[in-house]
Amino acid sequence: AVLRLAGGGAGVSRPPAELRLPLAEAPAPGERRMVELGGHRIGLYRVGEELHALADRCPHRGAPLCSSGQVVTSIERRADGTLDLGAEGALIRCPWHKWDFDIATGTCPVDGHMRVGRYTVRRDGDEVVVSLDRSA
Repeated sequence: AVLRLAGGGAGVSRPPAELRLPLAEAPAPGERRMVELGGHRIGLYRVGEELHALADRCPHRGAPLCSSGQVVTSIERRADGTLDLGAEGALIRCPWHKWDFDIATGTCPVDGHMRVGRYTVRRDGDEVVVSLDRSA
């Protein structure tokens, strides 16, 4: 289910710039929560204790990345050449072509120029605030 923020009252034409939800409704690590804000579909994720928000659009070919993609764990090569699991649930995998994107940075591990749009997320007391401001 997508959490949608209702539009403003009479005479209000600008879409809301932020969405607030109780911290208890934020996703658990490895899960996603879809929200809609000002016409933007946004995937809200938790990696460790950090919350992140990504645009629901794969930059490769426009697939619904967050709403249909899979949260996965990376496999990383250590300096000694052995393989190890990365941070649990730190990547989102595109449903169409299986490209992975780092949830925290929005970048693709195999092509650093390929980036998913990110949105600002912050905690305000016991609420999570997702803003249409783009993260750097």
